[in-house]
Amino acid sequence: MRHVVIGELKTKSGKNLFKKLNEHSKGLQAKQEEIIKKHNSLAAQFDELEHLKNNMNEYLGRDKIKKKESVVGTIKKHRSKEREISKEKNKISKENER
Repeated sequence: MRHVVIGELKTKSGKNLFKKLNEHSKGLQAKQEEIIKKHNSLAAQFDELEHLKNNMNEYLGRDKIKKKESVVGTIKKHRSKEREISKEKNKISKENER
């Protein structure tokens, strides 16, 4: 678009410049209206799906969705417990050696 404006300014053709800018503006307006329609449609679908999800959870007796524990987190917890146990065993064995 910039090159069109520069070209028209060089030729000093104001009518053509405003005509092209007006056409471009109308094109952008049409695109904006399409985007608004798509957005509204998607928002309505999202609301409907959210409503269906809530109904299914209610029907299945799920008031709250349970969070799944991560495998990595479980492994880290297990390792930390093992380390604590091994530290305690080391302390006991050192005390017994004395």
